[in-house]
Amino acid sequence: MSDLSVERDGASWWTPAVVAEVAEMLASRQSRLWQLVDPSDLAEWVFANHAPAPLDPPPVEAGGDWRRGLDEPAGQAWALAGWVVRTVVPQAAGTAGQTWHLSYLENEAVLRLTVGVLEILGLYESGEAIWLRVHAAPIGLAMETGAVDLDEWERRGVEMLEDGTKTLAEEKFLVRCPDLHTARWLLRQPPVIAGLRLLSCWVAAGPYSFEGRYRPEVVGRAWRASELLQEAAVSPDAGADDKGFDRQYAGAAATADLPAQRSFDADAYRAGVREHDRLCRLLIEQLARSNVRAGAGLAGVDVDLAWRDREGRQFVAEVKSIGGGNEADQLRLGLGQVLEYRHRLAAAGTQVIAVLLVSACTTPAWREVCGENGVLLLSGESEEMWVGHLRAATVSLSGARSTAG
Repeated sequence: MSDLSVERDGASWWTPAVVAEVAEMLASRQSRLWQLVDPSDLAEWVFANHAPAPLDPPPVEAGGDWRRGLDEPAGQAWALAGWVVRTVVPQAAGTAGQTWHLSYLENEAVLRLTVGVLEILGLYESGEAIWLRVHAAPIGLAMETGAVDLDEWERRGVEMLEDGTKTLAEEKFLVRCPDLHTARWLLRQPPVIAGLRLLSCWVAAGPYSFEGRYRPEVVGRAWRASELLQEAAVSPDAGADDKGFDRQYAGAAATADLPAQRSFDADAYRAGVREHDRLCRLLIEQLARSNVRAGAGLAGVDVDLAWRDREGRQFVAEVKSIGGGNEADQLRLGLGQVLEYRHRLAAAGTQVIAVLLVSACTTPAWREVCGENGVLLLSGESEEMWVGHLRAATVSLSGARSTAG
Protein backbone atom coordinates (compact mmCIF):
# COMPACT_ATOMS: atom_id res chain seq x y z
CA MET A 1 0.00 0.00 0.00
CA SER A 2 2.86 2.38 0.73
CA ASP A 3 3.73 2.67 -2.96
CA LEU A 4 0.43 4.56 -3.41
CA SER A 5 1.04 7.18 -0.73
CA VAL A 6 1.88 10.75 -1.69
CA GLU A 7 4.91 12.08 0.13
CA ARG A 8 5.27 15.74 1.13
CA ASP A 9 8.18 17.02 3.23
CA GLY A 10 9.07 13.42 4.06
CA ALA A 11 5.70 12.52 5.58
CA SER A 12 2.65 10.82 4.10
CA TRP A 13 -0.64 12.65 4.57
CA TRP A 14 -2.53 9.35 4.73
CA THR A 15 -1.84 5.82 5.97
CA PRO A 16 -2.89 2.28 5.01
CA ALA A 17 -5.21 2.38 8.02
CA VAL A 18 -7.10 5.22 6.34
CA VAL A 19 -7.54 3.11 3.20
CA ALA A 20 -8.84 0.21 5.29
CA GLU A 21 -11.31 2.53 7.01
CA VAL A 22 -12.55 3.83 3.65
CA ALA A 23 -12.92 0.27 2.33
CA GLU A 24 -15.00 -0.67 5.37
CA MET A 25 -17.13 2.42 4.94
CA LEU A 26 -17.83 1.71 1.28
CA ALA A 27 -18.51 -1.98 1.90
CA SER A 28 -21.23 -1.02 4.35
CA ARG A 29 -23.36 0.17 1.43
CA GLN A 30 -25.33 -2.15 -0.82
CA SER A 31 -24.60 -1.19 -4.42
CA ARG A 32 -24.74 -2.55 -7.94
CA LEU A 33 -21.39 -0.81 -8.36
CA TRP A 34 -19.82 -3.73 -6.43
CA GLN A 35 -20.62 -5.94 -9.44
CA LEU A 36 -17.92 -3.99 -11.26
CA VAL A 37 -15.36 -3.23 -8.57
CA ASP A 38 -14.58 -4.44 -5.05
CA PRO A 39 -14.93 -1.78 -2.30
CA SER A 40 -11.36 -2.43 -1.11
CA ASP A 41 -10.01 -1.83 -4.63
CA LEU A 42 -12.04 1.33 -4.85
CA ALA A 43 -10.64 2.54 -1.53
CA GLU A 44 -7.10 2.12 -2.87
CA TRP A 45 -8.09 3.98 -6.03
CA VAL A 46 -9.25 6.96 -3.96
CA PHE A 47 -5.68 7.62 -2.83
CA ALA A 48 -3.79 6.31 -5.88
CA ASN A 49 -2.05 8.36 -8.54
CA HIS A 50 -4.80 10.39 -10.13
CA ALA A 51 -4.34 9.40 -13.77
CA PRO A 52 -7.62 9.68 -15.70
CA ALA A 53 -9.40 6.69 -17.19
CA PRO A 54 -8.29 5.85 -20.76
CA LEU A 55 -9.94 7.79 -23.55
CA ASP A 56 -10.79 4.57 -25.36
CA PRO A 57 -13.20 2.98 -25.16
CA PRO A 58 -15.40 6.03 -24.42
CA PRO A 59 -18.85 5.74 -22.80
CA VAL A 60 -20.30 6.96 -26.11
CA GLU A 61 -18.71 8.10 -29.35
CA ALA A 62 -18.64 11.85 -29.92
CA GLY A 63 -20.33 12.59 -33.21
CA GLY A 64 -18.69 15.13 -35.52
CA ASP A 65 -16.24 17.79 -34.39
CA TRP A 66 -16.70 18.38 -30.66
CA ARG A 67 -15.07 21.85 -31.02
CA ARG A 68 -17.78 23.16 -33.33
CA GLY A 69 -19.28 26.38 -32.02
CA LEU A 70 -16.89 26.64 -29.05
CA ASP A 71 -14.38 29.43 -28.52
CA GLU A 72 -11.12 28.78 -26.66
CA PRO A 73 -12.45 29.26 -23.08
CA ALA A 74 -15.49 27.10 -23.82
CA GLY A 75 -13.31 24.36 -25.30
CA GLN A 76 -11.12 24.39 -22.21
CA ALA A 77 -14.21 24.28 -19.96
CA TRP A 78 -15.55 21.19 -21.75
CA ALA A 79 -12.08 19.65 -21.58
CA LEU A 80 -11.84 20.21 -17.83
CA ALA A 81 -15.31 18.75 -17.27
CA GLY A 82 -14.38 15.64 -19.24
CA TRP A 83 -11.05 15.32 -17.43
CA VAL A 84 -12.75 15.51 -14.02
CA VAL A 85 -15.22 12.81 -15.05
CA ARG A 86 -12.44 10.51 -16.23
CA THR A 87 -10.39 11.19 -13.08
CA VAL A 88 -12.85 11.08 -10.18
CA VAL A 89 -15.87 8.98 -11.20
CA PRO A 90 -15.39 5.26 -10.41
CA GLN A 91 -15.62 3.04 -13.49
CA ALA A 92 -16.69 6.11 -15.46
CA ALA A 93 -16.60 4.59 -18.95
CA GLY A 94 -18.98 1.78 -18.07
CA THR A 95 -21.39 3.56 -15.75
CA ALA A 96 -22.44 6.66 -17.71
CA GLY A 97 -26.19 7.08 -17.36
CA GLN A 98 -26.22 4.43 -14.61
CA THR A 99 -24.43 6.13 -11.72
CA TRP A 100 -23.59 9.54 -13.20
CA HIS A 101 -24.33 12.02 -15.98
CA LEU A 102 -22.97 15.31 -17.28
CA SER A 103 -25.58 17.90 -18.16
CA TYR A 104 -25.32 21.10 -20.18
CA LEU A 105 -27.72 23.95 -19.49
CA GLU A 106 -27.61 25.87 -22.76
CA ASN A 107 -29.55 28.90 -21.53
CA GLU A 108 -27.02 29.37 -18.70
CA ALA A 109 -23.99 27.94 -20.54
CA VAL A 110 -23.27 25.75 -17.50
CA LEU A 111 -21.86 22.21 -17.28
CA ARG A 112 -22.87 20.10 -14.26
CA LEU A 113 -21.54 16.68 -13.23
CA THR A 114 -23.98 14.67 -11.10
CA VAL A 115 -22.87 11.42 -9.43
CA GLY A 116 -25.56 9.46 -7.63
CA VAL A 117 -27.85 12.10 -6.15
CA LEU A 118 -25.22 14.83 -5.79
CA GLU A 119 -23.77 17.44 -8.14
CA ILE A 120 -20.01 17.34 -7.52
CA LEU A 121 -18.83 19.72 -10.28
CA GLY A 122 -20.26 22.80 -11.94
CA LEU A 123 -18.64 25.32 -14.25
CA TYR A 124 -19.58 28.06 -16.63
CA GLU A 125 -18.68 27.48 -20.26
CA SER A 126 -16.92 30.85 -20.14
CA GLY A 127 -14.58 29.46 -17.46
CA GLU A 128 -15.33 32.37 -15.14
CA ALA A 129 -16.27 30.20 -12.16
CA ILE A 130 -15.87 26.53 -11.20
CA TRP A 131 -17.29 24.86 -8.08
CA LEU A 132 -16.51 21.45 -6.61
CA ARG A 133 -17.92 19.35 -3.81
CA VAL A 134 -15.27 17.28 -2.04
CA HIS A 135 -15.36 14.90 0.90
CA ALA A 136 -13.93 16.67 3.94
CA ALA A 137 -11.91 13.72 5.31
CA PRO A 138 -8.96 13.76 2.84
CA ILE A 139 -8.71 17.56 3.07
CA GLY A 140 -8.68 17.38 6.88
CA LEU A 141 -6.00 14.67 6.89
CA ALA A 142 -3.87 16.69 4.49
CA MET A 143 -4.23 19.86 6.56
CA GLU A 144 -2.95 18.02 9.63
CA THR A 145 0.30 17.09 7.86
CA GLY A 146 0.71 20.37 5.96
CA ALA A 147 -0.10 18.88 2.57
CA VAL A 148 -2.86 21.46 2.09
CA ASP A 149 -2.29 25.17 2.69
CA LEU A 150 -5.62 26.98 2.94
CA ASP A 151 -3.82 30.33 3.10
CA GLU A 152 -2.46 29.60 -0.39
CA TRP A 153 -5.97 28.68 -1.52
CA GLU A 154 -7.18 32.06 -0.29
CA ARG A 155 -4.34 33.93 -2.02
CA ARG A 156 -5.33 32.28 -5.30
CA GLY A 157 -8.98 33.20 -4.86
CA VAL A 158 -10.20 29.71 -3.90
CA GLU A 159 -13.21 29.98 -1.59
CA MET A 160 -14.73 27.53 0.88
CA LEU A 161 -18.46 28.21 0.75
CA GLU A 162 -21.45 27.15 2.79
CA ASP A 163 -23.14 24.21 1.07
CA GLY A 164 -26.89 23.93 1.23
CA THR A 165 -27.21 20.37 -0.11
CA LYS A 166 -28.28 17.76 2.44
CA THR A 167 -26.39 14.69 1.21
CA LEU A 168 -23.39 14.15 3.55
CA ALA A 169 -24.05 17.69 4.78
CA GLU A 170 -21.45 17.61 7.57
CA GLU A 171 -18.87 15.60 5.65
CA LYS A 172 -18.20 17.64 2.55
CA PHE A 173 -16.89 21.05 1.42
CA LEU A 174 -18.12 23.30 -1.38
CA VAL A 175 -15.10 24.88 -3.07
CA ARG A 176 -15.23 27.68 -5.64
CA CYS A 177 -12.45 28.68 -8.06
CA PRO A 178 -12.49 32.04 -9.90
CA ASP A 179 -11.22 30.70 -13.25
CA LEU A 180 -10.01 27.63 -15.14
CA HIS A 181 -6.34 28.25 -14.37
CA THR A 182 -7.00 28.25 -10.65
CA ALA A 183 -9.17 25.16 -10.96
CA ARG A 184 -6.35 23.32 -12.73
CA TRP A 185 -3.96 24.37 -9.99
CA LEU A 186 -6.35 23.10 -7.34
CA LEU A 187 -6.79 19.81 -9.19
CA ARG A 188 -3.03 19.26 -9.01
CA GLN A 189 -3.40 18.76 -5.25
CA PRO A 190 -3.68 15.00 -4.47
CA PRO A 191 -5.90 15.57 -1.39
CA VAL A 192 -8.40 17.44 -3.57
CA ILE A 193 -8.59 14.56 -6.04
CA ALA A 194 -8.90 12.12 -3.13
CA GLY A 195 -11.73 14.22 -1.70
CA LEU A 196 -13.54 14.25 -5.04
CA ARG A 197 -13.00 10.50 -5.51
CA LEU A 198 -14.15 9.59 -2.01
CA LEU A 199 -17.32 11.65 -2.32
CA SER A 200 -17.94 10.27 -5.81
CA CYS A 201 -17.49 6.66 -4.62
CA TRP A 202 -19.89 7.17 -1.74
CA VAL A 203 -22.70 8.71 -3.79
CA ALA A 204 -22.12 6.42 -6.80
CA ALA A 205 -22.78 3.49 -4.50
CA GLY A 206 -26.16 4.94 -3.56
CA PRO A 207 -29.38 5.65 -5.46
CA TYR A 208 -29.43 7.15 -8.93
CA SER A 209 -32.69 8.36 -10.39
CA PHE A 210 -31.54 10.55 -13.24
CA GLU A 211 -31.58 8.15 -16.20
CA GLY A 212 -34.00 10.47 -17.98
CA ARG A 213 -31.50 13.34 -17.83
CA TYR A 214 -28.63 11.42 -19.41
CA ARG A 215 -27.57 12.91 -22.75
CA PRO A 216 -24.98 10.76 -24.52
CA GLU A 217 -23.95 13.60 -26.83
CA VAL A 218 -22.93 15.78 -23.86
CA VAL A 219 -20.91 13.01 -22.23
CA GLY A 220 -19.27 12.07 -25.53
CA ARG A 221 -18.31 15.65 -26.29
CA ALA A 222 -16.71 16.27 -22.89
CA TRP A 223 -14.98 12.88 -22.88
CA ARG A 224 -13.34 13.62 -26.21
CA ALA A 225 -12.59 17.22 -25.28
CA SER A 226 -10.62 16.01 -22.26
CA GLU A 227 -7.93 14.87 -24.67
CA LEU A 228 -6.77 18.50 -24.58
CA LEU A 229 -5.68 18.00 -20.99
CA GLN A 230 -2.98 15.38 -20.94
CA GLU A 231 -1.89 14.00 -17.57
CA ALA A 232 1.05 16.40 -17.52
CA ALA A 233 -1.35 19.33 -17.59
CA VAL A 234 -2.76 18.67 -14.12
CA SER A 235 -0.61 15.96 -12.55
CA PRO A 236 0.81 16.88 -9.14
CA ASP A 237 4.50 16.20 -9.66
CA ALA A 238 5.32 15.85 -13.33
CA GLY A 239 8.76 14.32 -13.78
CA ALA A 240 11.29 14.04 -16.56
CA ASP A 241 9.41 11.14 -18.17
CA ASP A 242 6.21 13.16 -18.66
CA LYS A 243 5.56 14.70 -22.06
CA GLY A 244 5.84 18.32 -21.03
CA PHE A 245 3.21 19.42 -23.55
CA ASP A 246 -0.52 19.07 -24.12
CA ARG A 247 -0.63 17.75 -27.68
CA GLN A 248 1.50 16.88 -30.66
CA TYR A 249 2.59 19.82 -32.81
CA ALA A 250 0.42 19.87 -35.92
CA GLY A 251 1.49 23.08 -37.64
CA ALA A 252 -0.78 25.79 -38.96
CA ALA A 253 -2.13 26.40 -42.43
CA ALA A 254 -2.92 29.75 -44.00
CA THR A 255 -6.65 30.11 -44.32
CA ALA A 256 -8.06 30.24 -47.82
CA ASP A 257 -10.39 33.13 -46.95
CA LEU A 258 -7.90 35.94 -46.52
CA PRO A 259 -8.91 39.53 -45.72
CA ALA A 260 -9.55 41.76 -48.70
CA GLN A 261 -8.28 45.03 -47.18
CA ARG A 262 -5.91 46.97 -49.40
CA SER A 263 -3.21 47.01 -46.71
CA PHE A 264 -3.23 43.25 -46.25
CA ASP A 265 -0.41 41.44 -48.04
CA ALA A 266 -1.69 37.91 -48.59
CA ASP A 267 1.62 36.64 -49.96
CA ALA A 268 3.52 37.97 -46.94
CA TYR A 269 0.97 36.39 -44.61
CA ARG A 270 1.32 32.99 -46.25
CA ALA A 271 5.10 33.27 -46.18
CA GLY A 272 4.97 34.10 -42.47
CA VAL A 273 2.84 31.03 -41.72
CA ARG A 274 5.25 28.81 -43.66
CA GLU A 275 8.27 30.30 -41.87
CA HIS A 276 6.63 29.87 -38.46
CA ASP A 277 5.97 26.22 -39.23
CA ARG A 278 9.52 25.72 -40.51
CA LEU A 279 11.02 27.15 -37.30
CA CYS A 280 8.80 25.02 -35.09
CA ARG A 281 9.70 21.85 -36.93
CA LEU A 282 13.42 22.69 -36.91
CA LEU A 283 13.43 23.12 -33.14
CA ILE A 284 11.43 19.92 -32.66
CA GLU A 285 13.97 18.07 -34.80
CA GLN A 286 16.92 19.59 -32.93
CA LEU A 287 15.46 18.54 -29.58
CA ALA A 288 14.63 15.07 -30.87
CA ARG A 289 18.33 14.50 -31.58
CA SER A 290 18.82 14.82 -27.81
CA ASN A 291 15.91 12.42 -27.14
CA VAL A 292 13.65 15.27 -26.04
CA ARG A 293 10.10 15.41 -27.39
CA ALA A 294 8.37 18.75 -27.96
CA GLY A 295 4.73 19.49 -28.65
CA ALA A 296 2.24 22.34 -28.50
CA GLY A 297 0.32 23.86 -25.58
CA LEU A 298 0.89 23.42 -21.87
CA ALA A 299 -1.66 23.22 -19.05
CA GLY A 300 -4.26 24.74 -21.33
CA VAL A 301 -2.07 27.74 -22.29
CA ASP A 302 -1.67 27.88 -26.05
CA VAL A 303 2.12 28.14 -26.28
CA ASP A 304 3.69 27.43 -29.67
CA LEU A 305 6.04 24.75 -28.33
CA ALA A 306 6.62 23.10 -24.95
CA TRP A 307 8.95 20.37 -23.71
CA ARG A 308 10.87 18.98 -20.74
CA ASP A 309 14.57 18.36 -20.95
CA ARG A 310 16.10 15.15 -19.62
CA GLU A 311 16.59 16.76 -16.21
CA GLY A 312 12.87 17.46 -16.00
CA ARG A 313 13.02 21.23 -16.51
CA GLN A 314 9.99 22.65 -18.29
CA PHE A 315 10.39 24.94 -21.33
CA VAL A 316 7.92 26.93 -23.40
CA ALA A 317 8.67 28.78 -26.62
CA GLU A 318 6.99 31.52 -28.62
CA VAL A 319 7.95 31.39 -32.30
CA LYS A 320 7.96 34.44 -34.59
CA SER A 321 8.70 34.68 -38.29
CA ILE A 322 10.70 37.75 -39.37
CA GLY A 323 10.47 39.33 -42.79
CA GLY A 324 9.65 42.49 -44.71
CA GLY A 325 11.04 44.91 -42.13
CA ASN A 326 8.90 43.66 -39.24
CA GLU A 327 11.75 42.52 -36.99
CA ALA A 328 11.23 45.00 -34.15
CA ASP A 329 7.46 44.58 -34.14
CA GLN A 330 7.68 40.77 -34.10
CA LEU A 331 10.29 40.75 -31.33
CA ARG A 332 8.19 43.08 -29.20
CA LEU A 333 5.10 40.97 -29.80
CA GLY A 334 6.88 37.67 -29.19
CA LEU A 335 8.54 38.83 -25.96
CA GLY A 336 5.23 40.10 -24.62
CA GLN A 337 3.49 36.83 -25.45
CA VAL A 338 6.07 34.54 -23.87
CA LEU A 339 6.17 36.69 -20.71
CA GLU A 340 2.38 36.45 -20.50
CA TYR A 341 2.49 32.68 -20.96
CA ARG A 342 5.14 32.31 -18.27
CA HIS A 343 3.08 34.41 -15.87
CA ARG A 344 -0.14 32.49 -16.54
CA LEU A 345 1.57 29.14 -16.10
CA ALA A 346 3.26 30.26 -12.88
CA ALA A 347 -0.12 31.39 -11.55
CA ALA A 348 -1.39 27.87 -12.31
CA GLY A 349 1.53 26.32 -10.42
CA THR A 350 3.81 25.49 -13.37
CA GLN A 351 7.27 27.09 -13.44
CA VAL A 352 8.82 27.29 -16.90
CA ILE A 353 11.91 28.52 -18.71
CA ALA A 354 10.78 30.91 -21.46
CA VAL A 355 12.25 30.88 -24.97
CA LEU A 356 11.66 33.27 -27.88
CA LEU A 357 12.56 31.76 -31.26
CA VAL A 358 12.76 34.09 -34.27
CA SER A 359 13.89 33.79 -37.89
CA ALA A 360 16.59 36.39 -37.43
CA CYS A 361 17.75 39.08 -35.02
CA THR A 362 20.00 41.83 -36.43
CA THR A 363 19.89 44.12 -33.37
CA PRO A 364 22.20 42.90 -30.56
CA ALA A 365 20.28 44.90 -27.95
CA TRP A 366 17.41 42.45 -28.21
CA ARG A 367 19.48 39.70 -26.62
CA GLU A 368 20.10 41.98 -23.65
CA VAL A 369 16.41 42.93 -23.44
CA CYS A 370 15.38 39.28 -23.43
CA GLY A 371 18.12 38.32 -20.99
CA GLU A 372 17.08 41.02 -18.53
CA ASN A 373 13.59 39.54 -18.59
CA GLY A 374 14.78 35.97 -18.09
CA VAL A 375 13.96 34.91 -21.65
CA LEU A 376 16.34 32.98 -23.92
CA LEU A 377 16.42 34.38 -27.47
CA LEU A 378 17.15 31.89 -30.26
CA SER A 379 17.50 33.02 -33.86
CA GLY A 380 17.79 31.38 -37.25
CA GLU A 381 21.39 32.49 -37.70
CA SER A 382 22.50 30.10 -34.92
CA GLU A 383 20.28 27.13 -35.67
CA GLU A 384 23.05 24.57 -35.24
CA MET A 385 23.71 25.88 -31.71
CA TRP A 386 20.11 26.03 -30.44
CA VAL A 387 20.39 22.98 -28.18
CA GLY A 388 23.74 24.17 -26.86
CA HIS A 389 22.27 27.58 -26.08
CA LEU A 390 19.37 25.93 -24.25
CA ARG A 391 21.72 23.88 -22.10
CA ALA A 392 24.02 26.80 -21.35
CA ALA A 393 21.21 29.18 -20.48
CA THR A 394 19.21 26.79 -18.29
CA VAL A 395 21.13 27.36 -15.07
CA SER A 396 21.36 31.14 -15.43
CA LEU A 397 17.71 31.58 -16.42
CA SER A 398 16.49 29.23 -13.68
CA GLY A 399 18.61 31.12 -11.18
CA ALA A 400 17.37 34.48 -12.40
CA ARG A 401 13.76 33.36 -12.05
CA SER A 402 14.38 32.00 -8.54
CA THR A 403 16.02 35.28 -7.47
CA ALA A 404 13.22 37.34 -8.98
CA GLY A 405 10.60 35.17 -7.26
